Amino acid sequence: MSETSDSVPSDAPANSARFGFSATLRVMCAADRHDEIEDATGLTPTHRHRKGEAGMLGRPWPNDLWALESPLPPAAPLADHMDWLWEQVRPHQEYLRTLAAQDGVDMDLFCGYRSDCAECGFEMIPESLQIVQALDVPLQVSVVFR
Repeated sequence: MSETSDSVPSDAPANSARFGFSATLRVMCAADRHDEIEDATGLTPTHRHRKGEAGMLGRPWPNDLWALESPLPPAAPLADHMDWLWEQVRPHQEYLRTLAAQDGVDMDLFCGYRSDCAECGFEMIPESLQIVQALDVPLQVSVVFR
């Protein structure tokens, strides 16, 4: 998941809370399947790497990763990020659900919420959770307050 700047609407008061959302479909521990995933779905990952390859700061990655991240701006609601991902993977849900159920493969939907307001939150529209239910994968949420 890439780090992007948080957003405040241009017409918001100066003391408005900043916030940002992201959503990424992650397939971990399946480096030998990266090409297969792309061939079967036609999707191009936002990022992919193998365990042990040099990662951030030159440290080796601890796990394999194939990731498809929503390209929407952080100011877009989390539901919009999830809906974008669902549009991409919906035609391939049977393949991805089967892949997620295989031993050794770890797949999830990883969402990020960043805010400078420790008392702010977010809501999810039930329809936007279709991707989680259809793929039968966990929903992970990272919450960061700055």
